[in-house]
Amino acid sequence: MPKPSLAQVGQGDPTVLAHPGYRAFPDCSFPLRTDAARAEYESTGRLIWNAGRLSKDMHIALSAYASCFDQIQRISTEGLTPRASWFTNLQKAQARLKLDDLDKPISAPKEAPVNRFARFGFPQRR
Repeated sequence: MPKPSLAQVGQGDPTVLAHPGYRAFPDCSFPLRTDAARAEYESTGRLIWNAGRLSKDMHIALSAYASCFDQIQRISTEGLTPRASWFTNLQKAQARLKLDDLDKPISAPKEAPVNRFARFGFPQRR
């Protein structure tokens, strides 16, 4: 049996694939220079994506947040002191994301075991 692709949820049918628009996570609108900013963009973006709230406006807010985060990280690694206005911009961009309104369950790690009954809707029953 072929290995299921990342587009499938759980151990689904290998012949059924998700539409490419549901698989591809959009890149940041601004160039990110630090790995920490890329990781922050990916983790925060996946949280919004999993909640089903990634719209064009939310993507712009997420990109602005990641850009501010990147700027602060880059300046900090160079040994300089970031301006207070950068932190204010970061907080404004984070407030636009409305992360407090999300339900808190975060997607399971990649190495987490798959519930074999989740496909049928009967969790942990035999």
